[in-house]
Amino acid sequence: MPVANINGMELNYETTGEGEAVVFLHGMTGSTQDWANQMSVLSPKYNVVALDQRGHGKSAAPPREEQYSIPIFADDVFALLRMLDVKKCCLVGHSVGGFSALQFALEHPDVLAALVLVDTSSGQFARDPSFTQLKQKQDELARSQGMEAAFEYGMANNPIMKERLQKHPEFGEVTRRKMLTTSVDGYIYGSSAIGKWQPVTPRLSEIKVPALICWGEEDLGFTEAVQVLKEGIVDSELVTFKDVGHNPHEEAADAFNEALLKFLSRIKW
Repeated sequence: MPVANINGMELNYETTGEGEAVVFLHGMTGSTQDWANQMSVLSPKYNVVALDQRGHGKSAAPPREEQYSIPIFADDVFALLRMLDVKKCCLVGHSVGGFSALQFALEHPDVLAALVLVDTSSGQFARDPSFTQLKQKQDELARSQGMEAAFEYGMANNPIMKERLQKHPEFGEVTRRKMLTTSVDGYIYGSSAIGKWQPVTPRLSEIKVPALICWGEEDLGFTEAVQVLKEGIVDSELVTFKDVGHNPHEEAADAFNEALLKFLSRIKW
């Protein structure tokens, strides 16, 4: 796994395959591992790149809140692509990675051939009022006792998480691994970056490339958000994955890969 000095930060990334570039951006507590099922399938035909966002995976974790923001995350991606001499790419962003992908699309349209947005939004999404209190407690535990304690508290007190794991118990260990490979600073300040991000909904019409919007129908917090994306991005299509939650690329990898490959085959690079 190569490490690059990007914007003064040691960031981990993976790259495999040859051809047109497809770049993957994970969500909160994610890493390049989130895209293992996609990288192996796409690499025979495409140059696949995945990045550990600062504070996540094997990337460095800066210690100050101002070192985390959606524009900063997007700029990290741009700097990496310049280093790799990628002139055009299809950018795939999940959740917070989708925020970064949208920011990138608006700031660097000349580098973008296509856009894939997975269970994400242009700035608005529904959130249970109790979530803020839950996250504050998890932040406190992460600081005082570590990420394992924050994970355990979330498992016991997050009703959405409990419901998902009752249906898909196999994802319990996956969720735990993600939490434990995320730094405390990345976990806390990465979340604060979401709240500070200025919604880009009014600018969605500026995106002129083909866009694939993916949504797990059980991810109720993003039900309206994906419709906003579909209506705001002119050349876009929405694919809904049934019996799937927030992570269709992991929960329904085969169906997700089929939709992604079909979309990529239509791109005019």
